[in-house]
Formats: sequence, C-alpha cells, structure tokens
Amino acid sequence: MAGRLAGKVAFITGAAAGIGRDTALAFAREGATVAVLDVRLERSKQTVDLIREAGGRSEAFEVDVRDNGQVEAAIAAAMGAFGRVDVLMNDAGTTRPGSVVDCTLEDWDMVIDVNLKGTFLVSRAVVPHMLEQGSGSVINIGSVSGMRGDHNAAAYNAAKAGVINLTRSMAVDFGRRGIRANCICPGGIGTPVILRAITEAGRAAISRNTPTGRLGEPGEIANLALFLASDESSYVNGAIIPADGGLTAWNGIPG
Repeated sequence: MAGRLAGKVAFITGAAAGIGRDTALAFAREGATVAVLDVRLERSKQTVDLIREAGGRSEAFEVDVRDNGQVEAAIAAAMGAFGRVDVLMNDAGTTRPGSVVDCTLEDWDMVIDVNLKGTFLVSRAVVPHMLEQGSGSVINIGSVSGMRGDHNAAAYNAAKAGVINLTRSMAVDFGRRGIRANCICPGGIGTPVILRAITEAGRAAISRNTPTGRLGEPGEIANLALFLASDESSYVNGAIIPADGGLTAWNGIPG
C-alpha cells in the first residue's frame, strides 16, 4: 500500500476508540502497518478489522499502560510481529474530576499513572528499538489542559503538563540520534467519551469559547499526527502544538 507512511510501522496506544482509532485508520490509509495497543482488547480488534477491511495490516495487543510488565510484554509481542517501529503515538489517557482538595488519592494515581506514567513506560520500552534503527517519531498526546488550568481538574492538568515537558526532554535527549518527539495538545474534541460526558449546554459553552466556534473532530487530530509521523516533519522536534480551534490564542475578552 503506497502512501506517506509506506513501509513504516506505527505503535498507537489508546487506539481502540476516539483520536487513537482515527489516527490508526489514517496511518493505515497512508501505508503504515499499525500495532493497536489498548486495555480494551475487543474494541482494539474492531480497529484492526477496519484497517484490514481497507487493505491494511494491523494487529491488536492488550496492555494496561500503568503496568510495566504488561507494557514490556506488549511491545515485545508487537516487535516480534512486525520487526521494527518507526512511529510511536502515546494516546492512552483518562481523567477524573476534582480540585486538590476534592481529588481522591485513588483518582490522582489513576490519572497520573495512565496519562503520564503510561507515556513514560511505553516510551521507555519503544525508544531503544528506535535507537537501534537510528530513526523514529514519537507523538505524545497532551492537552490544552496541560498548558492552561481547568476548573476541578487538578490531576488531569498536572498529568498533561507532565506529558508536555516529558516530550521536550525526549526531544533533547534523542534528537541527535535520529529520534524526534513532539506533543499534540487537543482542545475540545468530539470523541465518543467527551460527547457522552458533557451536556448540550457544555458543548455549547466549549463552542462559544473557541474562536472557530465548534468542537474539533478526532480525524483533525489524526491529520496532524500523520504529518508528525511522516518524513515531511523531519525538522520538527520538541514542538508543543495546540490543535484547539484557537482556544489558547484567545485572551477571553469578547469581541
């Protein structure tokens, strides 16, 4: 299959749904072989089926990114299946509400472990393979919530801020060895989880506070990830890129 990612192998966490699934499909359309990594194995297999139906190559690997043993086993299995890894996208994530007063220790650990520790563990397992090859692109999914503060989201804000600076650290450490690391920071995106979680009033508020006047689509994040995965972005390293419809550009003063 020809395309912008022809011959490349991509590992994507959180690829069972939402941004991860749309990215897996976009990468496959452009010729990549895709390892679908997610804790939800049955939904991962649905992503794989969609890729295969379109003529692509893909396998599903069950993994809880909080568990180092599972991460190492899943990455070893994916390397055994495909033999190399050119692109890693760390998309697995979760959130729980709460300020520093209200957030429980269990919720704090869950959010930090999935979003930040998971990005660390998967990267730690994958990057050595990229270093052996002398090339690779790491794409971490941050959030505008890691760039600005949200009401009642202490753990998520902290976790995504950590992902942003972890990305910079990786870019600095490995740039001279052929590995690029960049971070996409979505704003309000209409993923299934978000659409189920917020009310119509909440959707309207996000749209009202976003200069483009609407929620984004998962496929729009996938398009940006596709650029960062491709050789077209060969001089992009350590970039923190908002994909938020202009949300972080606006000072909030009405026009």
